[in-house]
Amino acid sequence: MKNGDLYFMAKKIICALIIAAMLTGLFASCGESKTDTGNNPQSGDANSNAETPADDDSNAEDVKLSPDLPEIQFDGYEFMFYVKGPVWNEWANQDIYAEEENGEPINDAVYRRNRFVEDKYNIKIAEKPGEWDTTGHVKKVVASGDDIYDAVVPNMNSQSDLAAGGNLLDLKQIPHLDLSKKWWDQKANVDLTIDHKLFFTVGDLFIMDNDATWLMIFNKELIKDLALENPYDIVRNNKWTFDKFLEMGKGVSRDLNGDGVMDRNDFYGMVDQGESMTAYYLASGERYVTKDEADLPVTKMDTERSLAVIEKIYDLMYDNTISFNYWDLSDAEPYKITQGMFENNQAVFKITALQLVIRMRNMETNFGIIPMTKFEEAQKDYGHYVHPTASALSIPTTNNNLERTGIILEALAAESYYTVRPAYYEVSINSKFLRDEESIEMLDIILASRVFDLAKCFNWGGLGMVLEDMYRPKNRNFVSTYEKKMNSYEKAMNKTIESFMNPN
Repeated sequence: MKNGDLYFMAKKIICALIIAAMLTGLFASCGESKTDTGNNPQSGDANSNAETPADDDSNAEDVKLSPDLPEIQFDGYEFMFYVKGPVWNEWANQDIYAEEENGEPINDAVYRRNRFVEDKYNIKIAEKPGEWDTTGHVKKVVASGDDIYDAVVPNMNSQSDLAAGGNLLDLKQIPHLDLSKKWWDQKANVDLTIDHKLFFTVGDLFIMDNDATWLMIFNKELIKDLALENPYDIVRNNKWTFDKFLEMGKGVSRDLNGDGVMDRNDFYGMVDQGESMTAYYLASGERYVTKDEADLPVTKMDTERSLAVIEKIYDLMYDNTISFNYWDLSDAEPYKITQGMFENNQAVFKITALQLVIRMRNMETNFGIIPMTKFEEAQKDYGHYVHPTASALSIPTTNNNLERTGIILEALAAESYYTVRPAYYEVSINSKFLRDEESIEMLDIILASRVFDLAKCFNWGGLGMVLEDMYRPKNRNFVSTYEKKMNSYEKAMNKTIESFMNPN
């Protein structure tokens, strides 16, 4: 047997052992409480400014760690979540409630997690599915003073509106909610604070924030046919930069039908969409806003490096000899066009959210996933945009029993680390959408380097859409556009800051 075969076999065995260990948690009872030492592949390393840094989890992963919670019974209380309902299609919540087991890994993990917590605390977990206007509904409930929902789980951009309007509680002040634990996302806990307050966050309780994470996929057969370098090797050698990606995309596009027009019938280096501009920008290490020493947002897009990044993005996305963007189409569901083009081997690369990759599980040609590019090799970390469509957890101000709420949410999040999280990986490894061990390796990198940009959540004065708004007119005059709107950006931002610092 060749060395390469031995290596591949070893990786498969190791991968299987890891998953087996994680899935043991699906059935294991809660172990003895001890100090958590978390290292969540979903969460990644918090930056040095983190207020609640993740603990070091260099100890054995096969020991189930329990949250430090009191032993208490709640007399059959119905713990109610408000969630995104079926009207949201693939973006509806799948991770809060399951009526029964049906053989699907995520559903069954949610069901078993809930039964465990229900039995332990004598409660019933329930959800109220919402319509499109989740924000308006929660505002009405809070305005009426009704204690209907223990927790609400709409989009992050809805959460930002609710937080700015004084409808939510600071999660850092909820008793028994230990946000430093590995079942909470430490990236989100740092990125989403304002004035050291955190009104919504994500963690292993959910899968939707994973699905909303942006990445790249590539056609493995086309890479071979075109004699391009193996993207996996490029990533491992720290050579996966924007320039390298641009180089691989150039020179491969072809007018397949010879009509002299590059359109949906032709072949491209990549297919993408307008939101890719944000994905590239945040992947470069740049941000729409940063935060100052007081943990307050500051506009951040007019530095020399930021402008260099934006120019490179224009070079790629405005060149229809390299990329095909479904935002240029007028079809009712244009994203299906680029998905179909990729599935039909008409593009080498596709830039999209992880959830959309799952839709391509029936694609015949093998494909792999890789991180978004760094801007240059010297860049320390990757960055992966989490679209604000992602659900996030918050607690409305009408909640009248924060002791109970903190206990139940912490218990659910902790148990999710041993149920929902490994089930999400099991879906991947069982070839629902990932086709090889290398993709699992890349998925770890991607989920460990996610970015939650406040401007994308709050969209102050349109700041969160400034790049996307420039795409359709192919506007390259970023500086003038940005400067003209700066007053509206900062006015809206300061209004939010004031609401956080001086709540009514």
